[in-house]
Amino acid sequence: MGFELQVNEVDSYLSIKAVGDYTLADLSSLLDRAAKEAEKRGYRPVLLDIYEVTGSVPIFDMFELGEHCARVWNRRVRIAIFTGEGGLNRFFENVARNRGVAVAIVPNQDAALAWLRI
Repeated sequence: MGFELQVNEVDSYLSIKAVGDYTLADLSSLLDRAAKEAEKRGYRPVLLDIYEVTGSVPIFDMFELGEHCARVWNRRVRIAIFTGEGGLNRFFENVARNRGVAVAIVPNQDAALAWLRI
């Protein structure tokens, strides 16, 4: 099925917003797309808004997604993700960061922009 996506270049960063129901395959594809969009635009910082993705992400999926990010994201990509309750959390962040990914799970857009240093 997939997510509805909005991809926008905003000043010095890339904004990607996803809406839809959570599946591991869809979120993996979204993370792939975020990496490709960042690369295509010269590795601009990425703000990934998955707040309106519904459903809970199981802990094992978070581990898989963190490892997936380490495989597909170039080390030059800096990404802030904000999500709703039941979405990605610090466990995902720790898995990805321990594998060299510059990612942060943040509570809102302001925190995302601060972490991205924009």
